[in-house]
Formats: sequence, structure tokens, C-alpha cells
Amino acid sequence: MSLISVEFLFFCAFVLLLYYLVKDRYRWIVLLLSSLVFYCLAGPKYVLYLLFSATSVYTGARLIDRMNDTRDAYLSEHKDGLNREEKKAYKASVKKKQKRILFLCVLANVLVLFTLKYLDFGIAYFNYYRLLITGNTNLVPQPGLILPLGISFYTFQSLGYVIDVYYGKVKSERNYFRFLLFISFFPQVVQGPISRFSALQQELFSEKRFEMERITSGLYRILWGLFKKLIIADRLSSYVARSAAFRMDYKGPYLLLCIFFYAFQIYGDFSGGIDVAIGVAELFGIRLTENFERPFFSKSIAEYWRRWHITLGTWFRDYIFYPLSVNKGILNLGKWCKKHLGEAVGKRVPVYLPMIAVWALTGMWHGSESKFIVWGLLNCTFLILGTEFEPLSKRIMEKLSLREDMLIVKLYRIFKTFWLMAFLRVFDFVKTPKDGFYLMADVFKRWDSFDLNEIYTTLLLPKEELIVALIAIAVLAAVSTIQRKGSIRAKILTKNAWIQYAGLIGLAAVVLIFGSYGLGYDAQSFIYMKF
Repeated sequence: MSLISVEFLFFCAFVLLLYYLVKDRYRWIVLLLSSLVFYCLAGPKYVLYLLFSATSVYTGARLIDRMNDTRDAYLSEHKDGLNREEKKAYKASVKKKQKRILFLCVLANVLVLFTLKYLDFGIAYFNYYRLLITGNTNLVPQPGLILPLGISFYTFQSLGYVIDVYYGKVKSERNYFRFLLFISFFPQVVQGPISRFSALQQELFSEKRFEMERITSGLYRILWGLFKKLIIADRLSSYVARSAAFRMDYKGPYLLLCIFFYAFQIYGDFSGGIDVAIGVAELFGIRLTENFERPFFSKSIAEYWRRWHITLGTWFRDYIFYPLSVNKGILNLGKWCKKHLGEAVGKRVPVYLPMIAVWALTGMWHGSESKFIVWGLLNCTFLILGTEFEPLSKRIMEKLSLREDMLIVKLYRIFKTFWLMAFLRVFDFVKTPKDGFYLMADVFKRWDSFDLNEIYTTLLLPKEELIVALIAIAVLAAVSTIQRKGSIRAKILTKNAWIQYAGLIGLAAVVLIFGSYGLGYDAQSFIYMKF
């Protein structure tokens, strides 16, 4: 069931009605049952993966917490009979057992995710090289595994929880079904955001009252997400797919437009879906973590990734980058490099090696194909280059009498960051890394043969559709610019009720009239659902 389907609309309306009709202490149960029903509609057998993740992580977290309680009770009981070294040894033995539980818990869930995402891909590569090297035509059959709905998101969310329990950042949830709701909450299970238990626990289980202002606010957020998804992303998808497929005939400006449009397509698709998820959750009085913060206004790649898919970035930072950067092996390697290769190299090793690992994993998270790993490592390369050349950039600016707060400098950096990230995005819609590099090179060819009519006809973006798309992109840019000084939605909600409802009706009308539908319309899948 797509988040932008009519079925989902009726599903939400029914759940919302039931939610506010039952007593407050039962509302989380309504959400849990609704989430399980929602997930079953995507395929009942895939619920088993969700339950496996929930059960393994819940059990692991409870065991870790109980060990903490047992340790504290033992130390309290024997506080006079144990010396300092004995206490330290006892704590270390408990920590070692907890670490084993954490390792098994993480390993089990990662193996499931890895198998479902990469087994078919690995077998395909094995068959290819086996045939190439040995000539053996007896191919290993591929199981044809289908990725369950949202498995990457709920796996990361549950693993973040058990790691937080291990480090004592949160107490484990005693009620299994409450924990199950945490990882299966239906608005976010499709494509995030990836929430932390410490933040979502209070939102899911605290007392809620029906407030019309909150309902209105949620509806505004949902409609704005539909605006981005239906009017921008889905409208541009045909042109992007067609121009990429026909790039041998349509190079130069056609491909540059393809890259430009895809940047807005994926942003409209992903952030639009997140807006719908956050808006639906808000109808129930639940605030989800923000996942985007006007990324196209970023002045550097590092800033861009702090604004794009924020919850995934912070997950990798907290659970991969930081632990690796203080890992004894990497720190010792840094010391060795400092001694033998110089202080400059030694300082960079504990930073850059974890960064490379994080971006390789980020690429793998996005897909099993090698193109995603190349995409991740290219992002890492530009991040490192940006860090290394920053002193030189500052010296050049000083010589040219330029300052960071100058409008021309800000615009240049926004322009540079947007196009660099847009070009790297081509790996999303090509088959191999080589195709991606060829497509980038083809952008600079055949600029003398541009014909606007080809966009209207062969490349499937009629004139009227193009005009609507460009106006919608302009509206998106204008809204993002205005929201530097605060949420437009929050300002509308301070106005008279008639103004609020008029705005809702107007935005709904725009989505209904200008949304990309057509004969036999079926809501397009969100791009990030495949991740």
C-alpha cells in the first residue's frame, strides 16, 4: 500500500478515528495492530523478518539490561568484601558477556539484511567469473529473494536501539509489544526517518489529546509532501528515464537537463514521502525526526550531507564512524603512521579510514550493485578533498578580498555543491559505474543540435508538463528560501481558522489538478523503497 494511494487515505482515516475513540492507554495498541495490518498488506510472510528483528533485538537488549541490574546488585551486596581490582575485574567480565550478546544480536540482523540484499548479486558475480575463468556453464541458481518492505530502515532503527542499551544511553523496553511498535510504526516503516528509541518512546506512549490544530498541521505537511511527489517527482520521472535510456542519441543539453531534473525528482520523491510520513504521524500527535533541511542551499558537500537524509547520516556517524575512530587498531595505525610517515598523515588516519568505511557502507546500503559503492567512495573522495583544500581556498579568498558572508560567495558555493551532487546522482539511474562516467562525459557533447520539440515528444515531457514542472520547482525554491526565517506552516496556523482551511483546500486543489496522474494512474513507488 503506497503512502500516496487512495487505499492509504482510507486506511489512515479509519485508524485515526479508532485511535481517538478508544481510551488513551489503549491507543498505542491501536497503532501496533494498524502497523502490523499495514505491513501484512505488503506480504504476510515478510512480517516474519520484522518479528525476527524485533524478537532478537528485544531479547538481546533485555539480557544486557538484566546483566547491568545483576552487576549493580552484586557490587552493592559485596561492596565491603571486594577490593578495587576485584570490582574492576568483575565489571570487565560482565561487559565481556554483554559485548558477546550485542555482537550476536548485530550479526544476526546484519546477516539477514545482507543475505536478502546481496545474495542474488553475489551469486550472479560468482557465475560470471566462474564462466569467464573456467568455462563451466553449470550456473548456481539464484534464489530470487525479494527485499521485505522497509527492512533497511527497521534493521538500522532496532540495531541503534540495542547499541544504545549496551552503552547505557537508554533503558531497555520491558514490554515486547511496545518495542515492536517502535520499529513497525506504519508511517515511517516504508522509508524512514530512522528514529532513536529515546526520542520516539515518549512520542508513542505519552498521553494524547485530540487537537484540531495538530490535525490541520499534519494535513498541511501531507499535502506539501504530495505536492513534491506528484507534481514534481512523478512528472519528471519519464523524462529522466527516457533521456538516460536514449543518451546515445540525445547528449549535451538533454543530459544536463536530465541531471538537473533528477536532482529534483529524487528530492521531491524522498522528502515528499518523508513529509507524508511525518504529517501522518502528526495526526496521531506523534512527532518524527526531521530528515531534510533545505539541502539544495548547502554551501559544501559536508553541509549537504548534514541536511540530506539526516537520520541515516547521524546513524552512520554515531554507530560506525565514532566507534571506528576510537578503535585501538586504527589509533595504533595512526600512531605508527605519525612516527614513520609524519604527523600530518598520522592525524588523518583515524579520521579518513573510518570515513572511507562509512561511505563504502552507505553505498552498499543504497544497493547491491557496484555503482553504489563507487557513488559512496566518490562522495568520500570529494569530502576529503574539500577538507584538504580548505586552507588553500581561504588563502585565495583573502587575496581576492572575498568573505564568507558575501552573497556572491554563498551563491557560488551553493551552485557548485548542487551541481557536483547532481552529477554524482547519475549512478542511481545507470546500470554500471562505467555508464555513469560515460553519461557525465556525454553532457559536454553535441551542444549544437538541441531541439526543444524533442523534449516534448520523444523524451516524453510535453510543453504543458514542462511548464508545470518548472513552476513547481520555482515554488519549491521560493518556499525553501522563505523558510530560512521559520516554518510557513507554523505561521499559517497562527491565522484565523478560515484562512487555515482555505489554505488547505487551495493546496489540495493544486495537488489534485496538477498532480501527475493520467489514464490508469497507479501511484509510482518511492525511489527509496528499493533501498
